[in-house]
Amino acid sequence: MPPPRRLVLLDAPSNLGLMPPMPDREPGVRQLAEALRARDLLARLGAEDGGRVEPPPYQPKPDQNTRIRNAESIATYSRALANVVKPLLVSRRFPLILGGDCSILLGPMLALRELGRYGLMFVDGHRDFLAPRASSTGGAAGMELALATGRGPELFTNPGGLRPLVRDEDVAAIGYRDVGMAGHDLSPEFFTTGIKRYPLDQMREMGPARAARAATAELDGGGVTGFWIHFDVDVLDDEQMPAVDSRQPGGMTFSELRELLLELLTSELAVGMQLTRFDPELDPGGCAAELATLLVQVLKR
Repeated sequence: MPPPRRLVLLDAPSNLGLMPPMPDREPGVRQLAEALRARDLLARLGAEDGGRVEPPPYQPKPDQNTRIRNAESIATYSRALANVVKPLLVSRRFPLILGGDCSILLGPMLALRELGRYGLMFVDGHRDFLAPRASSTGGAAGMELALATGRGPELFTNPGGLRPLVRDEDVAAIGYRDVGMAGHDLSPEFFTTGIKRYPLDQMREMGPARAARAATAELDGGGVTGFWIHFDVDVLDDEQMPAVDSRQPGGMTFSELRELLLELLTSELAVGMQLTRFDPELDPGGCAAELATLLVQVLKR
């Protein structure tokens, strides 16, 4: 059995994949990493400090060719993030990336694609499978799973001729609840792919730990070398985690999410994780403290 991976905390404070919350104002997710580090997260995890990958400046207008905001900047940032993550993976570190919006997924998936065949555990309240033409916001944070699986402009989907960054059959989507939600049923292709699907109701019927084991077994049986964990905080119950920009009713409890993540992280196939979408500017009630505690509970081992 290989030795356990050493945890590394890495900040990726990009808000490039979101629309402005109002004119002349940037999305507040760029402060996610600072808010969690202020809860002494580095010391509590006993992690190495991987530093910070600074994103390009935010520009609110969508790109005319791709219809995606900050398109060139996201592509550039994905490459920069991959260049930092890849050597960490090679040296058997376990990166915990503090985002940022969900478009940061393209960075670690590019790094993993360059290393071989890896899977993705997509723990998110939304499917994030929109095509640019179907998006009302032009935000890559609503289409990152489609982009990572090779759907969309080549600028994102085919860096270095490596399309797709992850195969459909090597993805398990867990906990989504946006089916029937206005603006999110514009991606029916999701249900015709080989993506393993565990919507919230099914996950609850199975139980979080059993669902995690089933998803892990499916990816393992498909022949992946390991998997990355994408964790968007909007998978949590809206009343417990209101500090997100795209709210919807329902969601997992902290207890359910803890059970799910603990099981996923028990697998030797887990090679890293990212945390996205938490907006400290929308957090008057102290969600950051509970979120930091959750990370310590599932990762300190």
